[in-house]
Amino acid sequence: MENQYQFIWQSGLFLLLCLALFFVAKVTFKLVNSKININQELIDNDNIAFYISYLAYFLGFVLIIGGVMKSEGTGDFWNELKLVGLYGVIGIIALNLSAIIKDKLFHSKISTWNEIVAKQKVSVGILKGANFVSAGVIISGIMLTEVNKPIEALVFLAFALIVASLGFLYYNLIMPFNVRQQIYDGNTAVSLSTAGVQIAFAILIYSGFQITHTDWQDSLMNIGIDVIGGIIILPVIRLIVDKVFLPNRKITDELINQDVPNLGLGLFEATAYIGGALLFVWCWNL
Repeated sequence: MENQYQFIWQSGLFLLLCLALFFVAKVTFKLVNSKININQELIDNDNIAFYISYLAYFLGFVLIIGGVMKSEGTGDFWNELKLVGLYGVIGIIALNLSAIIKDKLFHSKISTWNEIVAKQKVSVGILKGANFVSAGVIISGIMLTEVNKPIEALVFLAFALIVASLGFLYYNLIMPFNVRQQIYDGNTAVSLSTAGVQIAFAILIYSGFQITHTDWQDSLMNIGIDVIGGIIILPVIRLIVDKVFLPNRKITDELINQDVPNLGLGLFEATAYIGGALLFVWCWNL
């Protein structure tokens, strides 16, 4: 009975710490994006584009906390509590930094927050949200395996975010249209399918961290193998969707060559990419 009571109060303290970190994540977002009136966007403007990106931010945060909580423990409760707090804050900072870096490197021609707040552009809200979720998946994988190795964790984080960004560029390259411009122009269907690609690549990178490895070079090689697999299967998945599920239509026509882009198909394609990444991970890492 004593052990049961101990489990209850210890779990309660971890829950309180996670709620405190949730507040830290909220404050950090506000500090980083100080020009945004969050309450006005949520309540007065009913801004669905902002809702999508803002909620995705907290989903990314929850994934990071999950990685920290599930990482290998030290056996000392108070030390574990301290580490969860410390790495939780580090994860929040990394989540915000990753969004800033991606905007500067890949979306420098526009202000993504201006598109979301001033123009309420849902396509850009989805793009921003996918960035948060994919970064959350990646940082979660790093926290899960490298939480006690800060140097290796930083190396992995930099490498993983670069690879995840290359996934977006690769998708833009293999498509018969300019993905980035379609999203900027407000094409929500294309934004949905692109979000699926970003999350799929994040899942592949996450999987690479979870494979048993002896050193960081070995881990990087495993990540590379999973990502190469993603590069190979991505166009295959699109071809399957095009030929098997849409035998009399073309995805490209449905997404960009009609007056109203097919949102359902954009979601279908995104789901196919995420499902394909999961199947690849489960089959490859048996």
